[in-house]
Amino acid sequence: MDLFSLTLKEVCFITSRKHFFFKEKEMENIINLGYTNHLAGNATACKNWCQKGKRMKPPYFLTAVLLVRIYVTDRAQLSSREMLQWLMYLRYAGVEHIYVYDAYVLANETQRNVLAPLIKEEFVTYIDWHHRAFPFSSYYTQIAAYRDCNARWGNDSTWRLASDIDEYPFSPSDMEPGFLKRFISNFNARNKDVSEIYLKNYIFLGKPLSDKRQPFFIGRFLRRTLYPFNDRVKAIYQPMKVGSAGVHHNVMTLGRTIEADSNELRLNHYWGARLQGWGDDTPEIIAMTIIDRTIQPIIKEIKRCNNCTETEDFLYKRRWN
Repeated sequence: MDLFSLTLKEVCFITSRKHFFFKEKEMENIINLGYTNHLAGNATACKNWCQKGKRMKPPYFLTAVLLVRIYVTDRAQLSSREMLQWLMYLRYAGVEHIYVYDAYVLANETQRNVLAPLIKEEFVTYIDWHHRAFPFSSYYTQIAAYRDCNARWGNDSTWRLASDIDEYPFSPSDMEPGFLKRFISNFNARNKDVSEIYLKNYIFLGKPLSDKRQPFFIGRFLRRTLYPFNDRVKAIYQPMKVGSAGVHHNVMTLGRTIEADSNELRLNHYWGARLQGWGDDTPEIIAMTIIDRTIQPIIKEIKRCNNCTETEDFLYKRRWN
């Protein structure tokens, strides 16, 4: 099977089947083709999904909030590059604006300059959260950021996603641009009394590919848990109906909370080698995971757009500030 020769619609049809995943041999064949070279291709004109230069204004339909600290000693090595890739992915998914709370501890960790192009085009609102970065706690730092965002910009959007830069909303049945916005719109039309949607947490584990071979973060991980790994869901919610914000669960004042069908929308959570002490894959990791590269067509589409970023290496050069 040559996944990359298929159109997005063909891949969506295949991956929407409940038990679809790559066999080990097929995965080896894809890797041996030289994944990075395969995706290089020719850049094309800026895609409509990127919204670059359009300077969208509130009210928005869908926004996101991010609490982040980028620092060199992070064991997961999530740098400014991974943050920018997450932002671009959400733009592809249909998110119209993102509020970034920068919880830097040291002065040289601030992400303000990295985010400057996205701030200038009004895709990102930057919030200096240094004063709550240390000592870090879920309540004092992260939940406080979510509450601040609701208090200041709750009226600016109908729906909002809260997640981290290693957590990606993903639809196995729809990988076209705007899939997240489209899912929420369709879901809301069928469930008008729902004000919060939980995404089940599927973990990607194992030793990642080298970032030199695959600079796009989510393309480095090959193995996913077959079932939701734990109950640490992430929510998409209507901010004006949140009574009390939380990391995984909000207390809503109005409306029902419901879990999304994982065949329609789930959370891809990229933990990598965390459970194996950041070392090589173990028999236990192999046994609890399956090969899953179904997100690759989205990476390919993002890479094709050559006008979405300031420079060619904006999304691919590793940096920390």
